[in-house]
Amino acid sequence: MQNTRLDLADIRILDHLQDHARASNNELAEVAHLSPSQCHRRVKRLEGQGIIKGYQALLDPAMVGMEITIFVNISLDAHGPNPAQTFIDAIRDVPEVLECYSVTGDTDYLIKATLPSLNAMSQFLMHRLVQVPGVGSIKTSVVVEEIQRKSKLALESLALR
Repeated sequence: MQNTRLDLADIRILDHLQDHARASNNELAEVAHLSPSQCHRRVKRLEGQGIIKGYQALLDPAMVGMEITIFVNISLDAHGPNPAQTFIDAIRDVPEVLECYSVTGDTDYLIKATLPSLNAMSQFLMHRLVQVPGVGSIKTSVVVEEIQRKSKLALESLALR
């Protein structure tokens, strides 16, 4: 993974886009203290480098009927490059999976999924997740209350390094 050096203008652009993804180029230029053409080139560079991965609308899961959020710890039944890659390839095609991480500790992977009901959760666990190649065991935690959810990176901490 490449650690790209960002200057203050880059950080201002990125910080503003995290809260205002639909900001106009003129708005970003003002925030970054750049001309619109300089700002446009910077945004295109940041996109081209993969620092800006995309733009999306953030939805409230409960407001669209996705009432259940779960975290699932998964242990593979075998280890090594082939079983892991088989699992990774399969889990990428499961639409309910919002996030999946390879983790240290007692399990191999941590998954976050959001579903409309307990019945849907049961179907997801028993008929989708257990069927993924390589899954040995699963341990599920149901979210009772969401305390905090954000996707904004604390870019001001970059000044501390």
